[in-house]
Amino acid sequence: MPLRVNPNRMELLRLKKRLAIARRGHKLLQDKLEGLIQRFMEEVQNYRTLRELTEREFLEFLAIGGTLYIRLSGPLWESLLQINDGKTTISQKLEKRMNIPVKELTIENVYTPLYSYIETPYVMDELVERWSRIVENIIVLANKERYLISLAEEIERTKRRVNALEYKLIPQIEETIKLITVKLEELERSNFFRLLRLKES
Repeated sequence: MPLRVNPNRMELLRLKKRLAIARRGHKLLQDKLEGLIQRFMEEVQNYRTLRELTEREFLEFLAIGGTLYIRLSGPLWESLLQINDGKTTISQKLEKRMNIPVKELTIENVYTPLYSYIETPYVMDELVERWSRIVENIIVLANKERYLISLAEEIERTKRRVNALEYKLIPQIEETIKLITVKLEELERSNFFRLLRLKES
C-alpha cells in the first residue's frame, strides 16, 4: 500500500532520499542483528561451560560435606552450625554491555565460616575454599543469565525493526515512488500533446 503524498517532483526527491536512508538503516540494523546473534551464541557456550563446571564443583562439595558430617561427632557439627550463621553480601548496579543495560551483581564479601583448625579435619579447609569458588561462579552465572536475557530481548527488538523496514516501509516508499513517477510521466505527456495542439492551431 503506497504512502499518501502529493504526486509532485519535490515529493519524489524527498521520497528518494528517505528510501536511501531507509536502505542504509536496514543494512546497519541487519549487521547489528548478525553481531548480536553471534555474541549470543558465544555467551551461551560460555554459560554452558561454566554451569557444567559449577554443577560438578557443587556435587563434589556435597560429597566432601557428607564425608565431613560423618567424620565429625554430633556435638561438634551442631556447634559449627550455631557459630556459622553469617551471610555473604551482594550488591547490584546497572552496567552497559554492547550498549545494552544489564543489572550486574557483585560480591561484597563471601562469608568465611569459623572453625577450629585443631578439632576439625583438614577437609574443612577444602570445603570452605570450594564454597567460596561456587558462590563466585553462581554470581557469574547469574550475571551471564541476565545478560543473555537482555541480549535475546535486544535481538527480538532489532529483528522487528529490520522486518518493519524490509517488509513494510521500504516497499511502501518504492511503490509510492513508482506511482509518482508514472503520474509525472502522464502529466508530461499530456502537457506535451497540449503544446503540440497549441502550435497546430
